[in-house]
Parts: sequence; C-alpha cells; structure tokens
Amino acid sequence: MKKIISILITAAVLTLLPFQTLQAWSSFRNEQGQGQANTIAAKTPLSPDTTGAKWQLRFAEGSGTAYNSDPVITDAHIYVACKSTLYQLDKNGTILSSLSLEAPMNSVCRMCLSGNRLFIPLSGGRMQCIDISTMKPLWTSEAFGLQSLTTVYCANGFVYAGTTNATGTDGLFYCLSAEDGKTCWTYKAPTPCGYYWSGAVTDSADNFVLFGGDDGILISHSAGNDTVLDTYDLSGSIPQTDGQAAGPGGIRAGITYDTDTDAYYTTSTNGYLYQIKMTSQGTFASVTAVSLLPSRTPDCNCTSTPTICNGRVYVCSYNGFQGQIHVIDAASMHMIYSASSPDCRDIKSSPLVSTGIADGESGKKEPDSVCVYFTQNAIPGGIYYIRDDKTARSAEIETLFTPKEGKQFCLSSIAADTDGTLYYSNDSGTFFAVQEGYAPGSDEPAVPDNPVPPNGPAVPGEPSLNPEASSIPAVVPPATPPVSPVSPNTDERTPGGTDAANSKKPGKPRKIRWKYKKTKRSSYRVTFTWKKGTHTAYTRIKISKRNKKASKKQWSRVYQPSSAKKTITLKSGTYRISFYGCLSGGKKSGAVNSTLHLPS
Repeated sequence: MKKIISILITAAVLTLLPFQTLQAWSSFRNEQGQGQANTIAAKTPLSPDTTGAKWQLRFAEGSGTAYNSDPVITDAHIYVACKSTLYQLDKNGTILSSLSLEAPMNSVCRMCLSGNRLFIPLSGGRMQCIDISTMKPLWTSEAFGLQSLTTVYCANGFVYAGTTNATGTDGLFYCLSAEDGKTCWTYKAPTPCGYYWSGAVTDSADNFVLFGGDDGILISHSAGNDTVLDTYDLSGSIPQTDGQAAGPGGIRAGITYDTDTDAYYTTSTNGYLYQIKMTSQGTFASVTAVSLLPSRTPDCNCTSTPTICNGRVYVCSYNGFQGQIHVIDAASMHMIYSASSPDCRDIKSSPLVSTGIADGESGKKEPDSVCVYFTQNAIPGGIYYIRDDKTARSAEIETLFTPKEGKQFCLSSIAADTDGTLYYSNDSGTFFAVQEGYAPGSDEPAVPDNPVPPNGPAVPGEPSLNPEASSIPAVVPPATPPVSPVSPNTDERTPGGTDAANSKKPGKPRKIRWKYKKTKRSSYRVTFTWKKGTHTAYTRIKISKRNKKASKKQWSRVYQPSSAKKTITLKSGTYRISFYGCLSGGKKSGAVNSTLHLPS
C-alpha cells in the first residue's frame, strides 16, 4: 500500500513540474561544473573524404563579415541568435520559428540553457530570458552597459555573466536571479578590468563561483551573496613546473573543472595554463602554472579554454601567426607535446574532444583514443583535428572540413550533438552542420528555406567591437570578402588579389619509402618518408583496406602531414596507399599509388 501511495505521489509531483527539455549541448563548451566539459561520446567524423556540410544557413544579409551566437542544442532543436533575432531550427536545418530580441547581440554571444529557460547576453550589458517551449520572452535584466562577451553560466537558480569595453579595461561581473532577472550582486574590480571572453564556474556544492578578467586576477565569490571570498593575482610569481615565473597576462578564457584532479584550469593571454585548487570555503589552496611556449616570445597568446579528458589537458594557443595545440598532463602539469604545422594559423577556439571514435577496420570504439577538434582564426574557416591517446607523444594536425562557400576567419569553437554532428559558425555568418557521409565533391549541402532576418539596430554610443583587442597581436578579419588563402611557401599575390600560388599545379610526391616494425600481435608501426612535390604546402595520404566480410566496402583513413614523414599504426593485411601533393587552398595533384603488405 505504501509503495502504491509513493508511486501516486511521485506521479502527481511530476505532473506539476514544468516541461523539461532534454539538453545535448546547453551552453558554450557545455560547461556544467561537473567535469567532462566540451567532450562528446558520440561517433564523430574522422575522414575529410567522407565528411562535409550536411546543411548550412546564413541568417544575415550581405557578403561581408557577420556573427552568429554559439548554438544551444536540445534533443529536437537548435537555437542560434544573429543580430537581434533568435532562431529555432530542427535537426535538418529548417527554421521553425524566430523571435525579435530586446537588443542585438555583440560579436560573441554565448547563451546558456537551463530547463526551458534560454539566457541570451545582449549588447548594452543586458541579459534576456526566453522560454523555448513557447518562444516567448520572460524577462530582460537591467542594462549594465558596454558589451556582453563572456560565457553565460547557470547554476542553482543563478545566472552569471560579465561586461567589457572594446579594450578590456572597463566592465563588471554580475549575478542574476534565473527566476525573474533581478540583480543579486555585481563585482567591479578596483583596477581597470573588463570581462572579455572569460567565464565562470561554481563548485560542486554551489557555495562559490570562480571567474577572472583582463586584469589577470581570479575572483572567488559567494554564489548568491554579495561577498568576495578570496582573490588571486596570476600576474605575480607563481610556482610552476619549468622553474620560471609567470609574467603579467589577462584572462580571456573560461574555467574548466576536472573531477579526477579536483582542480580548476584556465589560461592567460600571455600563454600560460593554470591549475587551481580550492578549499571548501572558497579560498585558494594552490595555483600552478606551465608555459605553453617555453621560448616566451612576446607574441605568444592564449584565449582558449582548456578541455580535460583521460588525464590530459588539451588547449590551443598561437605565437604571432603560428597556431598550435598543446597536450599537458593534468595532474603533474608537465607538457607532453605540442602539435603545429606551417599552415596552422591563429587559434582562438577551445578544443572539442570526442571519445566515440571507432577503429576503421572493426568499427568498434577505440579505448582511450580521442579526436580533438578546433577551428583557426584564418581563412578558409574550416574544422581541424588531431588524434590522441594515453600513450601518444606527438600528433599531426589534419583538416577535416573546408567550406565551399562562406570562407572567412573564425573565432568560434565546435559544438556537437549526440549523433556526432559538429556545429559551428565562421565570420561569414554561415552556420554549418558537418557530418559523416556528406563527402566533398558530391552534391552541394542542403540550404533550407529561411525567412529574411530583421536587421538589428546599432547601439548608440557603443564602440564597434574589434574581435582582436589592440593589446593582443592577431590577424584581424577583413571587412571585405576574403581573398584566397596564401600558401605558406609563398607570399606572391596577383594585383587582382588572387593567390598566385594556387594558380600553380601542385607536384606529385616522389621517392616514397616506408619501413615497419611489429609492436604487438598483428600490429605494426609503419613510418613513411617521401620528397614533397613542387609548390605543395602539404601531402595528403589515403590508406585504404578492403573489408573481408564485405568485399565492396572500403575502410580508409586520410592524413595530411605538413612534413615529409608520417608514422601510423596499422594491423596486418594489405593496404592501398595513395599520396597527393596539395596546396593550402585544397588543390591536389594526381595520386601516386602503392601497395603495402603487412604479414600476419
């Protein structure tokens, strides 16, 4: 009888609760303060030969630069803001409904979904709350002024965000009630400080919230009360594993919590990764830093939020125009390796880590193997990745997806759905859905019908945002449509702006050699060497093997090393190896084919 009563009470309570939407990607990096932020377990794309745009949308009119918000994804819908309009899409890219917002968004808009409530940061330092089950506004906060560029974070009935000016020298951080949008507290630094691309995270008990800004100072604040619990200046002398002291730098990244180390991780604009350990009272227990670029050149910079998986920290940075991705041991804070290539440019994005990649031959999940995706703030504005595992000590940066249309610079990070679809926008304002099975060179991706979006008004008195503050050396996106990207091997351009290198035909690789060594039963480490073809930026290697159980089905992997050497692990069998010389714009030579037999 008691069991029946209990069931009836539970059912009655559930009927009184508001409808709750299942969330696949609730915010920028899907940060929820419980570990595993910016990771996905779905099977994501691995080969550029079989990956392409499933569909793409451009909400803004015109051909210049445009900005979309980072997407929020539920079980059935996708939400994207552009200018002063919020769009609700289905998973096929069809616009189901739209809503005019209280004000336009700034160039970066990182929304957050909690239940049915979508919190959208808008220009003028406003926050608007939308009920996505009805697509109707619930409230708009007071206007704190300036621009809204931080990541919105929600926890325990509170909403956290910050404001900044264009140079990161003015702004504040604030806490709102998620119920009605009333201000709970604000924090303004005693030093010139804005909150540019930073973000907050709470502890597991929601006792304190941790955030930082352009002054390089971490703030531990009471989650709901107007009380600062502790501060820590990262620009002071900090113990670190390479024996150096960290110099001054701002915080233009979010903060990631890792359950295994019970620590928080963030980066500074002068190229350091920090591990932060806290007490339960919200005070700083220890802070450790490691230099992402030990040479400490003045142009090194990092605005990438770390992602942590399998005890490894993945974070991107750049040095002048050269981008790189770093892999660091999360516990010891020792650098494991860094990966770059001659054609890798400025990286602003935070890496997405997929644990759902599968072995090409068996189709089964590869334990401890991950694929790490990121974008580059350079034309053409595509998706790049490395493959990594617990034993790896190096990696090659490979190109997964290059837009056919809408090539532009890219500040965005990659979001993912539970089916493995990758979503992002570049600075052309094009929103891409990228998935396996939509190979380049096939039919053009679907472009769903969509209403013409209203043009959002300019905000009087607000400076236009340069995505790269003048204090940080960077490549600034052009206001005019982009020209073709330049090959890293030449700076030649024709007077009309066409890349002269891309008019040349890339030469085929030559003197291809390989050697292999058996590492364990039916497994070999194969090292390929070759001479690069003339005028080529990189070499494309396609390795394919016929599946014995399905003779017509091919297993294949594609590698795109910029060097003339590549080591790959393969199982016993016979493989077809194809080498191509490539230009950075994607143009490739004819194939040089060989057969490789690895004995059982």
